[in-house]
Amino acid sequence: MGEKRKFLRFDVLVNAICRKSGQEKKLEVNNFSREGLGVLSSESLQEGENLDIELMIPGDNVPIMLQGEVAWACGPAGDGNQHRGGVRFKSISNNDRSKILEYIYRKWIQPAKA
Repeated sequence: MGEKRKFLRFDVLVNAICRKSGQEKKLEVNNFSREGLGVLSSESLQEGENLDIELMIPGDNVPIMLQGEVAWACGPAGDGNQHRGGVRFKSISNNDRSKILEYIYRKWIQPAKA
């Protein structure tokens, strides 16, 4: 199967909270791109569902709020407890997008630990 990605992905691991239909669940964001983010969840995701996501960038005390739509989802990965998915941004402020990019850049330029 060929690669469908249009934009470069930046691997990171950030905790997030997802809200949908009055319920809240924890997510892990495992990568960012220009159009969205990759997520890992202990619960299944449904393609097309709308999510309100709050994530905290380490070192920042103001959460990033965004709205997205599940662009793709697949069943448990790896150890069988994590569901993977891709969330396409529907709404994110330019300020929050900049915070994400600054965090990615800081992670990118940090020297590798021996």
